[in-house]
Order: sequence, then structure tokens, then C-alpha cells
Amino acid sequence: MRYLLLLLPLLSSCASSPRSEAPRVSDTDRIIQELCGKQMALLGEDSYHGSARTVAFKVELTRRLVEECQFDAFFIETGTYDFLRIQSLLKAGQSVSDDMLVAAIGGMWASPEMAPLIPFLSGRLRAGSLAVGGIDDQLNRGTWAQNEMARELIPLFNSSGQAECGVKLERHLAWRYDDAHPYTAETANVLLGCLKDWESALSRPGTPATLEQLQMARNLVRNFTREAAVRARALEQPDGPRDWSNENARDRSMFMNLEWLLSQSSQPRKAIVWTATVHAAKDMTRVEADDRQRIPLGTYVRERFGEQSFVLGFSANSGSHSLGASARTFVLAPATPDSLEAEAFANHTGDTRYLDGRQLRELGPRVARPLTYTSWMKAPWATVMDGLLIVREETPSRPTQL
Repeated sequence: MRYLLLLLPLLSSCASSPRSEAPRVSDTDRIIQELCGKQMALLGEDSYHGSARTVAFKVELTRRLVEECQFDAFFIETGTYDFLRIQSLLKAGQSVSDDMLVAAIGGMWASPEMAPLIPFLSGRLRAGSLAVGGIDDQLNRGTWAQNEMARELIPLFNSSGQAECGVKLERHLAWRYDDAHPYTAETANVLLGCLKDWESALSRPGTPATLEQLQMARNLVRNFTREAAVRARALEQPDGPRDWSNENARDRSMFMNLEWLLSQSSQPRKAIVWTATVHAAKDMTRVEADDRQRIPLGTYVRERFGEQSFVLGFSANSGSHSLGASARTFVLAPATPDSLEAEAFANHTGDTRYLDGRQLRELGPRVARPLTYTSWMKAPWATVMDGLLIVREETPSRPTQL
């Protein structure tokens, strides 16, 4: 017995040593475990799209979801037009370069953190094992859509106004407006009329247009419908209250594009949707800010896919961010003591902290900034997202040639 008593302190020491503890599950592993069985993984980020550590985390998360969880689609919040052209080229057996994919994704994510994702996506895209697409109807600078789309598509618009509409559309896409050709509300309406006629012509049986070209026309009509409405409201109520119909129409358009992209496969897809958290959000009605008037893309996704969808938000406790991948840098205001971000890092030493749905519910309504780094908002965040990754110190994305 005396020898046993002498051994007890040693045994106790061994039991409490780090070697005997179960290895800590990383935040990435926890998120993978939650997302792997889902059909739709909506990966958010700050609305400025300029958070380097967030982007790097999402790139690694995307790779693992594809490799380990058999996700077979990647859709991103950028103009759909270049991606539709890429799909047409692939159908025709033509080559698609990494540079085409870089241009399609756009300069907002042209950062060193995003660079590893390009060959990963393009290799699987060319192999036919991964669908890649854009879900936005907005037009990006420096893309095929801005520089060449009009010349390719206008000849399909067979009417007496073809030449005039083509000139107007090319001028708009290149934004070649001047004193002799100003951009006005009337300009927006004329362009919208041209595009509606064009969409109608491409929809008729027997048209030479492809499915991708018709989808381009539909997106241009939705884009210009919003633009014409914005111009009209600015003239009627220049100092009126903010009208959320434009943002809501854009989110609705993104969901329509998502549905169309999913419909192009005969089998159900497991899709990653890379977007801002303000678009990914499940429900904004309980956010204590004007943003509660928004009906985001994520609301439509949740209505269709239910618990088979998952919204992952991102935020930061401190640091700085940029406007996309650019030199414009903004310092984050210090996290307030009562904020979700400060609470997450109380007595926590890691560089990131993941809060799952249960933890978000237990924490209840808190001020936080996962929707935009420039505004603190209070909400029961479990109603907005299913999980939240908070970075201890964010860094800005810098521009680079991918």
C-alpha cells in the first residue's frame, strides 16, 4: 500500500499532462463537420470584400469541401456573363484558360490569398467534375462582358433598331459617356427598351441563340430594370428615404441565377456559394438596423433548401480591411466590450474563434459587425446565420496579378 501511495502523485501528473489530452479540433475541422452533409454552403464575408485572412480561410475551406465532402459546384457573387461564355466554350470543345477564370471572378478578389483557388477551380472545371458560375447580374470592369459581349450578341437581335441599340449598349458597357452623349434617366429607359426587345427576340422558337446567350439577355434586362428605377427615383425624390427595392431585386436576381445554374445539371448538386454575409443571411427581420428591410439571397435559399443549407458568417475582433483587393485600407474600430467579437475572445488564445449555432443562440442578442465592418448592429445572430467565424486580427487584401 505504501508503494501505491507513492505512485499516486506520479499517476495524477501523467493523467493531467498535455500528452494525455484529446487533440483540439480546429475551427476549420468543426466547420467541415457541419457543412459536409449539407447541399448548399453559403460562405459569407464582410460587405467590402477586402479581408485577407477571411479570404484565405474560405479558399482552404472550399478546397476541403470539394475534396473531402464531394461538393461539385462553386458559384460566386460576381457577374454571370463571363462564366456563361466559359460554359459555352467548354460545350464547344474549346479551351478555357486560367486567365479567363481570373477575369470572370473579377478584380474584387484579385489577391494573393485568392490565387491558389484559381488552378484548383480551373482544373476541375476543365475536367468536368466541378461547375463554376457567377450569380450576379452586375457588370464587372475589365471583363469579356464589358469589352466584347455586345459585339457578339447584338447580331442576334434581328430588328430595324439593331444598329442603334448596339451602339448604345457598347457605349454603356464601356461607359463612354461625354457632354455630347450624357447618361440620363432617358438613356437608361431607351437601353432597357432595347434589351427587352432583344430578350423577347432571343426567346422565340427557332432563334440561333444558345441557352447561355438567352441567360445573358435576361440578366441584362434585370440589371437595367433596376438601373432605370434608381434613376427615376433619384429624379422624383432626390432627398427621399432609402429605398431597399434595388438591393432586394438584386438579391432576388442572384437567387434566380443560382436556380438556373443548378437546373443545368440532371443530378442534384452540392454547391458552395461565395458571397457577402449580407447576401447569405437567412433572415434580416430581427436585425436592429435599416438592413432588416432587406430580403437577401439566403432567405430564398433557406425557403427552398431548409436545413440542407448552411450560412457561415465572418467577422473580426480587430485589424483592418480594404475595399476589395485594393490599396484603400480602413482600420477597424475596436470591438466594444459588450460585442459578440469581444465576448468570443474573452479567455480565448487562438487566432480565430468559431461560434456554432448553439453558441450563438446561448449568447442571445448582441451587437456585432459580421454584415459590414463599418457598422455595429444588434441581433440574435443565430437567426441570421448558422455559424460565425471571428478572426482575432484581420488584414487587408492587396491587389495582385493572379
